[in-house]
Amino acid sequence: MPGLALLFALTFVSAVSFGSGAALAQIAPVVDPGERRALLASLPYSERVRLCRGRLNAPVLDVTATISGPVRRQNSNAQHAGIALSETVEAWYAGRAGASSLIRDTLRKGAEMQAFTRLAPYSPPEFRNHNPMNEPVFQVANFLVPLSHAYLIAKEEFPGDAELLAAVRRWGDRLHEITRSASDSFGGRSKGVDRRVLIAQGWAHWGNATGNRDALKDAYRYYVHALKSIGRNGRDRIWVNVFPKRRVYYANMTYGAAMSTAFALSRSGVDDVYSIAPGGGTLVEGVAWLWETLYRERPPELFNSRSHGSRSVAWTELFVHEFPRHPAGRRMDAWLARNGQARFGYTSGGGATSCMYRRISRLEPANDVLEMQRALMRHCDGLPAGFADGRFGPGTRAVLKRFQKSHGLTPDGIPGPRTAAALAGPATGACR
Repeated sequence: MPGLALLFALTFVSAVSFGSGAALAQIAPVVDPGERRALLASLPYSERVRLCRGRLNAPVLDVTATISGPVRRQNSNAQHAGIALSETVEAWYAGRAGASSLIRDTLRKGAEMQAFTRLAPYSPPEFRNHNPMNEPVFQVANFLVPLSHAYLIAKEEFPGDAELLAAVRRWGDRLHEITRSASDSFGGRSKGVDRRVLIAQGWAHWGNATGNRDALKDAYRYYVHALKSIGRNGRDRIWVNVFPKRRVYYANMTYGAAMSTAFALSRSGVDDVYSIAPGGGTLVEGVAWLWETLYRERPPELFNSRSHGSRSVAWTELFVHEFPRHPAGRRMDAWLARNGQARFGYTSGGGATSCMYRRISRLEPANDVLEMQRALMRHCDGLPAGFADGRFGPGTRAVLKRFQKSHGLTPDGIPGPRTAAALAGPATGACR
């Protein structure tokens, strides 16, 4: 790849060639832990614990990642540890006492012992020709998702503990290294589209959290491969030929992890994840097709509010977050509001998506919105005179995102405490 040596010398604000048609620019974390937690803290307790239902759950760590049992009900120690860490991360966002120290202790222990940096081969009896490294690699790579969230929290809570943060980065980099170095020969008619995108989900989050460019590059490569399963108009073109009776289940696992991967890559500045169509359809088209199919067929095992496997539609929160005005996004948003339960999907969705990504606005009274709009007019040149109308609509949210980006804040359109502090500061006159 031209200019590859330059790739590692550039800073986060640089634009870099990144695959076919992709560009890697400034990295914004998938979530700003401090701002999100403060926003959740502003909610009534009952609403906060409804969105964030995590509990303190100390992960059991081991140097070796092991798996036992049949492939569709495999018992993975890396997955169990990842679920426990995901729940503790969720508990931190809920404001539960003891979550910070448990996250710190888990990170310190895992980094010291280099947890899951050895992979034990796993050969399920029902698949005699199964690559024995396929499942261990996917489980350990996917562990990087909760590890990434825990690392972001550690940066927020313990910014002065440079030794801990560096040790965790070395640990996570090692997990990425061993999972990318292991054999990835996926057999069968699916060619591993589901496993590759589950691996990519972990790599993308780790690259986003730490700036690991290799992890982002590898995630993008696997992500593009997985999109080959999405045909014209978003219709599945792989699973209908592999598991026709369970097509929707496997499409859900693949597209859900792809949505989580794309979200992390897009926040890392990769600009084409929602537009490329190596199989004939884009991810946006695929997710829209999947939602309409799910809602029409209503398979009960895929509508669990909390799933430790692939039986969840937690990815709907990410789609609504990214595409609130898309017709499918509007329908998902209405469905999420009607059902009320918080969504959690460990493998297919990226964790406690309702807790971390559900759109929340504390600016409900018109006077508060007017005050924010007037502040935006002070900071952003060229806004029309009628901009300040007291309605927090898509136009106001778009300007707010521009303001946040120009001030180095997470451009999510959520008026949290850091955004409010910036709005109260001296006028700059520009929103880039």
